[in-house]
Amino acid sequence: MANPHEPHFLKPLLPGFHSGITIPLGFFSKHIERKTNQKTWKLRSDASDKIWEVIQEGMRLTGGWKDFATAHDLRIGDIVIFKHEGDMVFHVTPFGPSCCEIQYTDPDINKEEADAGDADDNEITHIASSSRMI
Repeated sequence: MANPHEPHFLKPLLPGFHSGITIPLGFFSKHIERKTNQKTWKLRSDASDKIWEVIQEGMRLTGGWKDFATAHDLRIGDIVIFKHEGDMVFHVTPFGPSCCEIQYTDPDINKEEADAGDADDNEITHIASSSRMI
């Protein structure tokens, strides 16, 4: 069950999502609008220890969003859940088209598995800092 002190929303990723995503009106009205003057969201995920700063313009996340999406290998059809932890910090959890959470692993581990013949190349996509398995 969701913690009522950590409101959240989900966002399906549609074509053009790399240029920015729209914050749902209900979430924006209840938790963002008139609650803060901050226009920078801090996004974190289980994929890395990095905190990504993303600019909010009106009801859209724009500046910095493309870097976050690219680093997390987000794709059309993925669903992303944003959990508000307070002070404009959001924990982001991506789900693949299979509706399962995307698991990010160390690419060196996957390389060793592939070398041993344990990994299917069609199931693992390597990105700069991690691998995505769904």
